[in-house]
Amino acid sequence: QQMMRVILLLAAIAATCAIPTSPASKTSSVDDEIHLAFISWKNKFEKVYDGAEHLARFAVFKANMEIIRAHNALYELGEETFSMAANQFADMTAEEFKRTVLGYKPELKGKRLLQGLNSGKNCTHRSNNSTRPKAIDWRTKSAVTPVKNQGQCGSCWSFSTTGAVEGAWVVAGHPLISLSEEELVQCDTKSDQGCNGGLMDNAYAWIIQNGGIAAEDVYPYISGNGTTGVCHVAFLSKKVASISDWCDLKPEDESDLELALVQQPVAVAIEADQSSFQFYNGGVLPAKKCGTKLDHGVLAVGYGYDKKHKMHYWIVKNSWGAEWGDEGYIRLEKMPKKTKHSACGIAKAASYPTV
Repeated sequence: QQMMRVILLLAAIAATCAIPTSPASKTSSVDDEIHLAFISWKNKFEKVYDGAEHLARFAVFKANMEIIRAHNALYELGEETFSMAANQFADMTAEEFKRTVLGYKPELKGKRLLQGLNSGKNCTHRSNNSTRPKAIDWRTKSAVTPVKNQGQCGSCWSFSTTGAVEGAWVVAGHPLISLSEEELVQCDTKSDQGCNGGLMDNAYAWIIQNGGIAAEDVYPYISGNGTTGVCHVAFLSKKVASISDWCDLKPEDESDLELALVQQPVAVAIEADQSSFQFYNGGVLPAKKCGTKLDHGVLAVGYGYDKKHKMHYWIVKNSWGAEWGDEGYIRLEKMPKKTKHSACGIAKAASYPTV
């Protein structure tokens, strides 16, 4: 089975990742350089392969490095507004990347509705008369926990949920507590699907129904290998934070998202299946580099303006570890008013919980 997987991988590489040829000596030199980079990368990310797998993964790494280097050359010329790097996903094909870490499933809304768990209308931010600041960053207000890592599991929805609840809990006057994604992954199974995906609104409903959620240090995350265990019922009573409702923002209304962010961090969904996301390393990702077919749950924690590139942006916390992106964060272009689509669909399905 392992050999068949490698054979299929090599076939996919040959079909979709072909690299232009060049004179033999130049090609050999480039191959040697990339192979040394691959060995260094393997050591950094503690990757171990057998012989056949090593060859297959090197071929993928080489193809990805071509993408990264070509893009960064344009970035150095000032023709791109963000840089790329060989992060932990550098040995994955685009399809493997999408299948492994993207788990936002909007179609699961129906499962929640069948249980009669429907709200999302407690939108307190619209009664906030305070002036909108030119920039805001909830990380500076002790309302955001350190960047976490979902690993090889499509549990992004649970990290987006806990991040939003952590922020709401602080805004309500409580201390910042890192909450348990694992409890949602293992126990919220009637509406969501663990490592196979979920929906933030469904998770809010589960937390309300359970009367709260446990702390991460009590119910730690162990699903990073892609395997979801059984719910530890004894931990369900170890609640340290709770919510009473949530608000679904107006779809594709960036002004509404901005106003909500003045009040608290906001759970958002984006399309993140492009190489621009897979290898993002810093800078501002423009809307033209991503689509709006939502497949990944993240957390918006602020907004600002980049003077170098003259772009307004959203500050987004991801759940792929601090090695990815700008120490675990990405800045997405904030579109001008009356633009039909938000960058990567960030304003398409935004929500926040209320305590």
